[in-house]
Order: sequence, then structure tokens, then C-alpha cells
Amino acid sequence: MFYSLGDNFGNAEVYGVKNGVPQLIDPHEILRTRAIGYDNINRNALLSVLSPEMSGSFCPFLKRKFPYFDKFLVTYVEYPHLTEQPLEKHQTVVYECNE
Repeated sequence: MFYSLGDNFGNAEVYGVKNGVPQLIDPHEILRTRAIGYDNINRNALLSVLSPEMSGSFCPFLKRKFPYFDKFLVTYVEYPHLTEQPLEKHQTVVYECNE
């Protein structure tokens, strides 16, 4: 079995916004796992929420889980050239949860 690995990496980040100030939410707090030795975050499980169709179920989930925040930003973060420029980062807001 062979894999073709590229020089880029991408992941999802979720920010809670309170009084206009965004705060990164630890992905381990969003997707808690009780199984020992299994880490959803390292398996990039949050990528599944990047689809705008997921906002209908993910936004209410975030509001129930983190009622402190006024709204949420679901973003996609890409590191396009890890070996040449490891600090270069592109971040895009995929959708907002306003409720």
C-alpha cells in the first residue's frame, strides 16, 4: 500500500465569539472521546463539519455545548507549503452560527 503525501495540511477550527472577541475552542472539548488510545482530533474528525450542509445540526450542537458564547465561527485552516514555509497559513470562515 502506497500513499502520495503532499506538502500541505488542512484542518477545521471553531471559534466562540463573546462580545465581539473570537476565542479558539479546543477541539477536544467539542468532540470528547472516552475510548482510550483513540483521538478524533488527530484523525481530523472535525473536517466533517466544514460542509455548509452540516451547519443545520452543528450550530445547535455548539450552542447547547457552549452557551457562554454569542456566536460561533467555523473556519478552514490550510498550511500550503509545510516544508518550505511552515508558518504560512491561510484561514477562511466557512460559515457562522448566529443564534
